[in-house]
Amino acid sequence: MQIIRIAADTQLAYDVPITIYGARLVHTEATTCNIYDEADSSKTAAKKRIALAVMANQLTDEPNIPAEGIKFSEGCYVDWTAGEVFLIVD
Repeated sequence: MQIIRIAADTQLAYDVPITIYGARLVHTEATTCNIYDEADSSKTAAKKRIALAVMANQLTDEPNIPAEGIKFSEGCYVDWTAGEVFLIVD
């Protein structure tokens, strides 16, 4: 497993499986980040697997991810608005 820092829209995997075991969005202002099970930047609503959001009075957001992680079979596209996203992937 490895920790990846993301600070831009990013494609983590292209048509290959990837598993995310943890995610955290950090920022000092309101922002969002969505992670899709897609091999491109289509951002299909039905393929959104993780949604993160912070507000000015809440500086971090972490989803409750099961111990076995969330599997992305088609790839992993991260749609980032601002802040930093940290992912634990394998």
